[in-house]
Amino acid sequence: MTRPDDPRRHAPATERNREPIAKHLVELLVGARSVLEIASGSGQHAAYFAPRLPHVRWQPSDADADNLASIDAWAREAEVTNILPAVALNTL
Repeated sequence: MTRPDDPRRHAPATERNREPIAKHLVELLVGARSVLEIASGSGQHAAYFAPRLPHVRWQPSDADADNLASIDAWAREAEVTNILPAVALNTL
């Protein structure tokens, strides 16, 4: 559980699906240099995937301001240099 002043959001589905997704991403993104993640949500996936794909610059995005804050907080928690600051992006 996070503190009241912690902007990180938690999505239980991320805990369940991050490992199988990461397994496939590691195989698929062997030669990739960057990823634009559309609708990054909480940011938990970026924080989990980035250390496993250190050669990939991860660009998270979301339309929701609270999600953007959560994404950046998860990136700080991950202590990696390949997650870029989250950008506001509405694809609708």
